[in-house]
Amino acid sequence: MKNILLVFVLLFSLDCYAIKPVREYVATPDSLGMNYEQQVIKTADGYLINTWVIKPAAGKDKKTTLVLTYADSGNMSYWLYHIKALSDNGFTVIAYDYRGFGKSSDFEINPLNLYYNEFATDLQSVLGWTKKNIKGNRTGVLAFSMGTIVATLALQHEKADFLIGEGYVYDPPAYVAKIKVLKDRDIVLPKVAGNYTSQLKRIKCDMLLVSGEKDEFTTVEESEKIAQQRSNRETLKHSGNHTEGFMAMTKDSFGDMYVKELLRFTHR
Repeated sequence: MKNILLVFVLLFSLDCYAIKPVREYVATPDSLGMNYEQQVIKTADGYLINTWVIKPAAGKDKKTTLVLTYADSGNMSYWLYHIKALSDNGFTVIAYDYRGFGKSSDFEINPLNLYYNEFATDLQSVLGWTKKNIKGNRTGVLAFSMGTIVATLALQHEKADFLIGEGYVYDPPAYVAKIKVLKDRDIVLPKVAGNYTSQLKRIKCDMLLVSGEKDEFTTVEESEKIAQQRSNRETLKHSGNHTEGFMAMTKDSFGDMYVKELLRFTHR
């Protein structure tokens, strides 16, 4: 089972650059030795969002919660190795599936959309539930690629203590243009995407922007531009490609050097 899961980690470390939900889970957290609770959270517009709550061992608890907001394909089970690396090092992890993904409510999806504004509603609901029910922790969002757009929109309405984003999208129209050049795909943007740049500047919480030196889609330079917008933002570079940070920053165990940086950032 572990070898199968690792294959999925490798396959889905890079986005499909088109929304590709998967309904069936490849595994659940207990398959990797993690205790978890399943929660179903209802959004303001009536959708049910399937959620896993994974807490660390009592002696390792860092009193810090990460709401995992993944990229544009698969479902939360494809991120189990990431979740385990975080949980083993003391983070509480709240993983969830967007509507239309995994066991969350049905939602009609055009795979050529870059994202849906409704995904931000899903994150708002999960983040609000988390702050209400996981007491005594600092609570932040860990977002990847499309998930960074979702986080940017959600944090206009629901506060977090910090935001960590890998493969951070700086300018959606420019990102779509890159996908056309590099992947020859005609990606569609929501009508209100033009507000994104100003929304990104308005995020007040601490931000860590993680970027791969080989990433042509969300470049190191773009992450540095985002970081320069406010004094409480910083960048972290790795040697890999788009969303390959955990693999690129592995020394002795999966993502160990990556997690070390997250611990440094969240416990300054």
